Amino acid sequence: MTLSNPAFRIQVDVTNPGQFFACCGLLELADRLWPGAEGWFEGREFCLRCNGTASTLLIHLASCILSNTMTALDLARFEALSAMTKKTREKTPGLEDEKAALEKLLREEPILLHAPFHLQLDWFHDDRAGGSRYKTWAGRQSVLDIAFDMKKAIETADWHTRAPDRWFTHSVSGCGLPFNFDSDLGGQGSALDVGFSFDPLASSEMTRIELTARPCLELLAFVGLQRFRPRQIPNQNRYVYCAWNRPLPPEVAAPAACAMLPPDGSSSFEFRLLYRTKYLKSFLPAIPFSGDSNE
Repeated sequence: MTLSNPAFRIQVDVTNPGQFFACCGLLELADRLWPGAEGWFEGREFCLRCNGTASTLLIHLASCILSNTMTALDLARFEALSAMTKKTREKTPGLEDEKAALEKLLREEPILLHAPFHLQLDWFHDDRAGGSRYKTWAGRQSVLDIAFDMKKAIETADWHTRAPDRWFTHSVSGCGLPFNFDSDLGGQGSALDVGFSFDPLASSEMTRIELTARPCLELLAFVGLQRFRPRQIPNQNRYVYCAWNRPLPPEVAAPAACAMLPPDGSSSFEFRLLYRTKYLKSFLPAIPFSGDSNE
């Protein structure tokens, strides 16, 4: 293939960090399906060079099993404890604490995308390399539930025939709380904005507030952040990424994406994190990066 003849192209707004990292997620998954895949940005498009098609990739993503790293034994134990009434558990010392510990694991353990991807997503536990700073959900929210809901939303048959140009812009109502990587939708769902949290309302159909999300964008950005990270400007709420402009495999594209090894002629952007609370965050729209005096 030539540079102008990739396997497929996807319309992308590179000033939306969620869309940028969703492109990175596409490259990651394509390389796992078809080793040697390469991706690059060309104007307002992300291009993928691989031995497959866009629809095949999306079908594999929609049909693969998504779970977390809890063992089958732990899951069975949690289900058994959950089936008991609180009063029954309280009769045996330690059962309530055991259930709470297992519930925490269910919410927080790394996510697994099973065959054909065989990918563990644990970047949100990565304090050493800084991945955890991009964790946008709060402690009581379940990363498994969010990822599962975003994946479930793209399992419907209409996604199989949807053109790649619509993957990042198609919105779905009632698909659950998103990760808030999409900077276009980052303003919704904020407890500070509306004066209360949506979480306690979600358990009842009478009180549940249905939000709108772009599930393909959210899920793919979640995947992309495993390998691809923006670079933080030291001591500032500013994060830089680079839309590299030549075909690169994931292992080379990752340092290019964080603007550490930007190819000549590539465009770099910076964005900020909007802190709703100490832990609940959203990605804000990016602007062109013009450098920093501290660098």
